[in-house]
This record gives sequence, structure tokens and C-alpha cells, in this order.
Amino acid sequence: MSQIKILSIDGGGTRGVIPATLLNCIYKDTGKAPRDVFYLMAGTSTGGILCTGYAAGRSTQELLDLYLLKAKKVFYDTVLDDIRDGFGKNTGADYSAKYLKRELQAAFGNTTLLDIYQNNLASGLGRLMVCSFDLNPEETDPATGISRPINFRPRIYHSDFIRDANEKLVDVCLKTSAAPTYFPVYKNHVDGGVSLNNPTMAALAYAINQRSDQTGEFRHPNGAAKGLGKRLEDLKILSLGCGTSNRNYIPEQEIERRNNGDWGNLQWVKYLPDMLTETNMQASSYYVDQLLSPKQYKRIQLYFDRPEAPPLLLGKSVGLDVKSRNILDAMVQYAEEVYRQRKDEILAFLDL
Repeated sequence: MSQIKILSIDGGGTRGVIPATLLNCIYKDTGKAPRDVFYLMAGTSTGGILCTGYAAGRSTQELLDLYLLKAKKVFYDTVLDDIRDGFGKNTGADYSAKYLKRELQAAFGNTTLLDIYQNNLASGLGRLMVCSFDLNPEETDPATGISRPINFRPRIYHSDFIRDANEKLVDVCLKTSAAPTYFPVYKNHVDGGVSLNNPTMAALAYAINQRSDQTGEFRHPNGAAKGLGKRLEDLKILSLGCGTSNRNYIPEQEIERRNNGDWGNLQWVKYLPDMLTETNMQASSYYVDQLLSPKQYKRIQLYFDRPEAPPLLLGKSVGLDVKSRNILDAMVQYAEEVYRQRKDEILAFLDL
């Protein structure tokens, strides 16, 4: 059997312009859209929005333009809102989700995950997997039928799952991208980056899962299986990051200066968001790298501390909500240059 190809895209806010550019470059050179290449597309947060767009048939240019032309609308803020939020994030999220919802509604309307499944079924490609995080999950006692709250946990939506068939794409995208402090909680869900900012390991686990499903809520058409039932050697995974400053660490002198590391809430709060996302990104990449050979797993990440980075990015910490067109264009430029340098390698990996 030929290998199936899986696309995985990290979370990263408007830095999602980087994977959007890379995939647009592939399309320009090959005429192949992501859903025509990848058997499964898995994304978190901005990566979840991208994968949803590709699975729904939106063009690579259209998704790239979402960042270049709509970032200021999506991340719109006012002085009044800052005051109401306690001068930024202290008592409320930085941004309202209504502008993002408006753009998603225009793109997807009332399309559901079942529509994705049915529309892509003939080709056997373009399956969709989107990672979110459930703040109020429940489980049902089979003996009594009574539901009760249980621990926080990731919530992964699939176009393949009967359970998720009626989920609207708009809602899935808002659930995966409700980043704490940036956007409000959406329907008891927050950004999947809390636990799966790099969804590669989750995609691999789903691909090799051979367990049967007794509940009938998982795989279409009859819910007989929970995963794709593939072998490790059946897989090829392209994992795309959203760029990093490579400065997500705490300098030793900073630890010593601030009470020699004897920290409480006030000291840790500055670092915890980056620690949450960066550690699970690194862990996912590490574990997949141990399971798959270099011929099966390719990770592309851009580093803003490298000499080849454009001057506007070099040595900078680029926020998740950057909306300056100059900075966005610089990320596009950097991604295009990396693609030019690695074009043959990338296309060969994808058998294109």
C-alpha cells in the first residue's frame, strides 16, 4: 500500500501566515491544493482554521489573504474595551470574537463536519481533525445514564466521527482558537494549544488506532473503528510551525534576580502561557521523531533569531496578534525564501 500523507499545522495566531504561505507556494508550483494531497489534515488554533478552510475547498490564496487582509479586523481593539478589560487582559479578554466569527461565517456559512466528510469521501482525501480543549467535559455512567463533570481534557473534532457530524465549521474554528486572554471562552471550550499546540502526535495516534468502537459514535459509515488502523510505515507527516523567536526561556540571571527562583503566582504568570504551548509543541515533535524515520516525518519551522530572517523579524518576539502589514509581509517573505531553498526536498517528500 502507498503511504498516506498527513498535514499538521501548529497554533500561532496571525503567524499562521507562515504555513499559509508555504502551502500556497506548493499549490503555485504543482496545482495541488492541500485537500488533494493530504489524506488527513490536523490543526490547532490558527492551524485548525487553515485546515478547516482547506478541507472545505477554500483556496490557498484565500486562506493566505485571511491573514494579510483581515488581521486588523479580527484583532480589532479600542481604548474603551481596554479600560473595560482592566487595561488589557486583567479582567477580560483582549479581543471580542465577533469579528473572527463574522469572517468565519462568511467563509463557511452553515457547513458542518458531515458536509466535509461527504464532499471529500469520493477522493478519500481531505479528512479533517481540529484540536480544542474542553473546560467542562462530562461522562455518562452506563449503569444509571446520569452525566457528571470530569477533569479538563483535549477535545478533538473529526470529519470522520459520527459524534461530530452536526458540528458547524464556524463553531469548531471558534472552539479551537479561543486563546486564553486573547479571546473569550467559546461554548465551554478554549484554544487547543493549551494541550496540543502541535497536533502531530494526536494525528499519528488517530492514524494508527485500530481499536473497535462499541458506542457507534466514531468512524463513518458505521462507527466500527476509532481510528484509521494504519501501520507506522504507512504514514508520511508534514508538520508546519508558525515561526518562533526561539527566546522562550528564562535567563538564569532573571531567576536569581527575582528571589532566586522562589516564585509565586505573580512571578510565574508572565511565563506560563509560553511554557504551556512551547513544551507541548516540543514534546509532540520529539515523540513523532522517535517513531517515524526522516523519510516519513518532516518538520518545517522558521526561527526569527537566524541570520537569514528578514530585518523586521530578526531577534524579535512576534506576537500571536501581530497585525502590522509590514511584519506580516516579512513573514511571507521569509516563508517564501525557505520554500525556495527547500522546494525540491518538500516536493519530493510529498511525491509531487
